[in-house]
Amino acid sequence: MSLLYAAKRVVRSWHLFLALLLGIVLASAFFAGIDIKANVTAEQALEESLTSAYTDMEINSYPFNTTQLDTIQAQLLATEGVTGFEVLSRAQGQWRETEEMDVFPSMVGVTENSKVYDGWLNKPAEALGANETYLAQNPNFGFESDEIEIGDVISLNFSIYNPETSSVDIIPLNLTVRGFAQLDDDAYSLVTGSTFYISPMMVSSQNRQKMPAPFFATNYFIVDWQKTVKPFLETPDTTAFQQSILVYINRESLISAWDIQGSISNLQVLQNNIQNKLNTAFGFQVSVQNKLLYTLQNFQLISFALRTSFIVISIPIFFMAWYMGTTVSDVSFSSRKREIGLLSLKGFSTGQISRVFMAETIFIGVAGSLIGVLLGFFLVPLFTSIPLSAQYSLQTINPYTIVFTVIFGLIMAFLSTFSSARRAANFSAAGALRESLSTEPERPYRKKLAWLALTLGTYKIAVFIAGVNVQTVLNSAMFSGGNLILSLLGRVWVVIDGVLTYIGPLLFFWGFAKLFIQGSLKFQELTVRASKFLGDIGTLATKNVRRKPARAAAIAFLIALIIWYSVLVTGQLASEKDYTERRIYANVGADVTATVANTSEAQAILNDIFANVSGVKDATTEYSIYPQQSVMTLKAVDPQAWLRTAYYEDEWFSGATVQDAFNALSEDNETIILERTMAASYNLEIGEELSVEFENGTKSLRIVGFFGPEPEEQTITDSGFISSGSLYWSFIPLNLYADPGNLTSASATILMALDEGADGITVAQNVQNLDVDVSYVTSVDEVLEESQTNVVATGALEVQQLGILFAVLAASVGTALISTVSMRERGREATIMSVKGLSYKQLVVMFLTENLAVVTFAVLLGLSIGLLSVYGNVSASNALVSGLVVRHFVFPLDSTLLVVSCVALIFAATILPIIVLARKYVTNLERMVRLR
Repeated sequence: MSLLYAAKRVVRSWHLFLALLLGIVLASAFFAGIDIKANVTAEQALEESLTSAYTDMEINSYPFNTTQLDTIQAQLLATEGVTGFEVLSRAQGQWRETEEMDVFPSMVGVTENSKVYDGWLNKPAEALGANETYLAQNPNFGFESDEIEIGDVISLNFSIYNPETSSVDIIPLNLTVRGFAQLDDDAYSLVTGSTFYISPMMVSSQNRQKMPAPFFATNYFIVDWQKTVKPFLETPDTTAFQQSILVYINRESLISAWDIQGSISNLQVLQNNIQNKLNTAFGFQVSVQNKLLYTLQNFQLISFALRTSFIVISIPIFFMAWYMGTTVSDVSFSSRKREIGLLSLKGFSTGQISRVFMAETIFIGVAGSLIGVLLGFFLVPLFTSIPLSAQYSLQTINPYTIVFTVIFGLIMAFLSTFSSARRAANFSAAGALRESLSTEPERPYRKKLAWLALTLGTYKIAVFIAGVNVQTVLNSAMFSGGNLILSLLGRVWVVIDGVLTYIGPLLFFWGFAKLFIQGSLKFQELTVRASKFLGDIGTLATKNVRRKPARAAAIAFLIALIIWYSVLVTGQLASEKDYTERRIYANVGADVTATVANTSEAQAILNDIFANVSGVKDATTEYSIYPQQSVMTLKAVDPQAWLRTAYYEDEWFSGATVQDAFNALSEDNETIILERTMAASYNLEIGEELSVEFENGTKSLRIVGFFGPEPEEQTITDSGFISSGSLYWSFIPLNLYADPGNLTSASATILMALDEGADGITVAQNVQNLDVDVSYVTSVDEVLEESQTNVVATGALEVQQLGILFAVLAASVGTALISTVSMRERGREATIMSVKGLSYKQLVVMFLTENLAVVTFAVLLGLSIGLLSVYGNVSASNALVSGLVVRHFVFPLDSTLLVVSCVALIFAATILPIIVLARKYVTNLERMVRLR
């Protein structure tokens, strides 16, 4: 009976329930959207993790002969779940590269259908012949030896132990060089048998110049397995080779992002099956390594962390949805006071009225959550990077998503209406039939809670304004010694301060709204002063604000909270994006950089780049030198060309402006811009001299500026010795390096600044393709592009942006519906005022003044606290890290427009209902007059 009556009430009086329904729809849509986004992101993250595994399983044991290899292949062909395999044979030989040096390269035999060819960038037009080879080359590195040319014959000697003579036999093999194999990272991993390689983007610019081109980049000789290796396996010389059988499985059927534990079990069963078959066939243990097992086990942690981060990010949105639902419920039940009184007069008990309200809640919760699922399903892909194919996958939106969203919607609806429904159900019939519901008196303990919340929130805002990291300050004080009790209190406060970082502004808004809007006349007095220019209309409007202080406080709290959240998230995302881009620029050093293998050819290579590569606006060579002081790094630069080409920030330099310091380098060859930690360790100032010991002598260099961040206290010991190796570099003039007899050894990097609009990736590829001795080339555009492929990081950012969207929509809908219900409640009052002579324009001005006073104050409060929160978080983050690049407080145009759009929606949601309903009341009055 209660459920049927509730359903009828919801249908008949839909306008009273629309506010709560839309709130549940938006909250459920966001909940479903998070689940959908988490599912898709988890699947993408798994695919990303699996791509790093160059093979699925690998079989290794004693050296196999051809008969044993045939047996292994037969067993694999008969194993369900195996889609392919290939044999790689490796043998280490001895090669006399020069008269003074022997090297020990590896010969790798690959089959014609090997996956190595998939990543072979310059695939040979013809298959390798017998005893022909390609030298493996990773695109990140160049060759160590400049003496190897196509057509050369390389003599390798392989050592084989002879058990009959108890001696080592030498097997010679002459290989003819067909060319140089440029391999991508996956193919290079297959050849080397290792997934580890050093990528330029993983190395900071200050350390990159210390890395010589690794010798292992050229010590792999690729040969044809059938023509060169197999003849060895048909002789007793089999022991010279170690065979690896790479097994490829059916990943689609065995691995699922939705069932990681089941996928791990599938792989273990397949691994055991293969190993048992081979052990039975050979009579000895054969090692089968599962290359994917660790990947899946690690992914379990990633998936859990991903979902946890999504939930943590979403907590503020769910809180806002609950609070909006509670506020809307209060307004809704207030507008139903006559209905509640009539139900009581008809004999409905308090329990029956409560059940009616709960039935309405269930009906709204189920309907709103189901609509929310559909809304989330269609809207989330529009605002995130979910692929279109994933949107319509049964795994993306599954029964679990629907069930959990409905449960969430019911919980949200119940929590939003429980308090208001219970209060309304317990109201007396006489009280319910009065003109307005009496408000519940404010209890003393609630005012104390409000003062406590305001105090804690004000403390955190003061910390934001100061721009300090309380955790760093207290930890430093505690570690420096002191009283045990104070140390314990400090640790407790570190935890409290960490929690207040997230909820401090919320406490401030709540305490402020309760004390100064709901519990005091101060806000009304300020409103009266602000609206004096409106005359009697303004006075009348401000008096109306006092009629429902609890509702005004709730609206102010909700709007301020959502505006604060929008500014906070938008500002932090903008600052983080700016920090990431600047850090990448600093690590690369310029738009594009090229590391030169042979320093003596740097100028010739620079000339070739200018002559043959388009898009390069300016370029210069930067020489990295390591004097006898091992902790010191020097960079010899052309001062003016470096300023035009390199990436730098003014704040990195001190003691003199950047231009003045580099002008001094140009005018005097025996000058230096000294790294700040080195200067602090020697207590040196501008104008003083530093003695630098080079290989060919010592130079006294005059200090014309400082470079680098402030040195940390722990970097310099009491004796002045530099204890940290993570130092930066100092600058000296290029002429000092170029002067014969001064400096003898250095590594060179060519820095390139590009024309506006030039594609850095294309320029880097063109430089790499030049026939010059360049080890590797790095571009900012390429590193930026790769940094944006991390689906876990981008997924968290997109959830935050999605949260802003739903929070603002929820606030706008809530504000609009509250304004609508409030206007409906005052329909009779508006009609009477119209009869007394107030025009439509005067009515609109009065209602707008009444409502916009609260909304404008809340928006300004949210904006100011939001900006302070962003500033405080940026400053606190900078206190935790030290380096050249620090976070900046930035608000670019796109971020500003987003916040302005949020504010505009809030104001539109307040203004439009007033304009529409005021026109309706005036029109109804005019119609009544005409009918008479």
